[in-house]
Amino acid sequence: MAAFSSAVERDIRSIMGERCSFERETLEQYRSDRCWYSVMPLGLVSPRYAEEVEQVVRYCFDNELPVIPRGAATGLAGQAVGMGLIIDFTKHMTGIQMLEDSSVRVQPGVVLESLNRTLRTKGRVFPVDPASASMCTIGGMIATNAAGAHGVRYGSMKDHVRSLTVVLSNGEKAVIGPPGQDINDLLNPFFAGIVRTLTPLLQDKKDVIRSSFPDVPKNSSGYNLKDAVAGSQTDFRKILVGSEGTLAVVVEAELQTAPVPAYRLGSLLSLATYDQAVDATLTALELHPSAVEIMDQTYTRLAAGLDPAVDRLIEGASPVLLYVEFEGDVLEDLQKSVVHLGRIAAHLPARRHHPLTEEAEQRAFWKLREEASKAINSEQSRRKSSFIEDVCVPVKHLAAYVKGLKAILDRNDIRFSLYGHAATGNIHCAAFVDLTDLRQYRMVDTVASEVYDLAIGLGGTLSGEHGDGFVRTPFLERLYGKETYSLFRTVKQAFDPHFILNPGKIIGDQNATILHDLHLS
Repeated sequence: MAAFSSAVERDIRSIMGERCSFERETLEQYRSDRCWYSVMPLGLVSPRYAEEVEQVVRYCFDNELPVIPRGAATGLAGQAVGMGLIIDFTKHMTGIQMLEDSSVRVQPGVVLESLNRTLRTKGRVFPVDPASASMCTIGGMIATNAAGAHGVRYGSMKDHVRSLTVVLSNGEKAVIGPPGQDINDLLNPFFAGIVRTLTPLLQDKKDVIRSSFPDVPKNSSGYNLKDAVAGSQTDFRKILVGSEGTLAVVVEAELQTAPVPAYRLGSLLSLATYDQAVDATLTALELHPSAVEIMDQTYTRLAAGLDPAVDRLIEGASPVLLYVEFEGDVLEDLQKSVVHLGRIAAHLPARRHHPLTEEAEQRAFWKLREEASKAINSEQSRRKSSFIEDVCVPVKHLAAYVKGLKAILDRNDIRFSLYGHAATGNIHCAAFVDLTDLRQYRMVDTVASEVYDLAIGLGGTLSGEHGDGFVRTPFLERLYGKETYSLFRTVKQAFDPHFILNPGKIIGDQNATILHDLHLS
């Protein structure tokens, strides 16, 4: 990496004018996201157009300066921080470029909630729905292969990206759509070279790739080579979605939208144990729900007092709440599912089964889910950390994972809260760790290692929807094996030969400590 100098600042200013900053006071705001890492960037740019992104990235390529794409910085794994030039897409590149019957083309800085406000006027919605919908950007969602509460029905970002317009590491722009385009027709020679290099290699390793990837409903760890080689032609969109800005910089995306469902009904089950909640989840899946959310009391209490309707849902709640939602076009079918779930609840036995048949009640639940998520992910006084928070296992092994996770945390005297997407086996764990306490500091790497060994042993993955960042990268070779992780390195080398794009994420030191560049205040 070239040393930073006043000449770099001068050159970047010549490209960006006033839409850049090298002032320490400004850069302080970009040294962290919602993780425990803190790294002072070299500078900041806020481009208006893709052409400015091309110029900036080309300059960084020529001078071997790191580039860190950044959206709303709602990530929990340390993806949007680093000692390089931050490209902030939230200031200007926030537009909806085109709206069609079943798709929309957007810039990376558009906020999901804002996009859906526009789509609903047309009876459509973008169905990937992380709890941070009011803040997160489409670019960040693409970077992490985000999913959300309705992932059991709608999948994740990789299932909804029709095409990506990206700036490659050398500053050239490329439009990457479905596979099948002749290499000779590609206008971008750099991308054509990537296709020529990687396609035969990845197709030749198809069996190795398939056998090394966990069989889970959601996976945001590593590069998604499994879906990329699912067909006879390599789908490079699948590799880029979830690549955390390490392979290219997204400047526009065409997304598949979905119709707003005609009806939604929900059921809230109050249960005594996680084992009961898992049993209820497995049975509920037979009814084809659109969401199954699981929450413990530590989590739900964070939303207490915000709204009387929310308080009514959690008043007198048992240790575990399970929310099951159904959606569709035939109301009678949904009503039958709610009634059937009530019968199931009586046999568990559930302490309470509360059908949420009114839209206001359902809104109250999702407000509970969103506000508790905001609270727990910004809770500094309780030393909440996210270093083991996004494991996804096959749903049939969910009870074994929760039991093993709780045993590890209890053995190390770590307080925690569990919540997440039970329908897809994706459990979030907020561990309350005081890194200023030497005893707790020393146990973090060991606990992370034990939890990930547990997940891998159950056929799971390290991240269901939040991505790797700094915090999970050191465990990826353990998850995928040396041969597949070597393929990840080859993919990175082909896309980013100077290793300037978001360095240290996905491709990085293996079996290394995750305790570095910490923000301890």
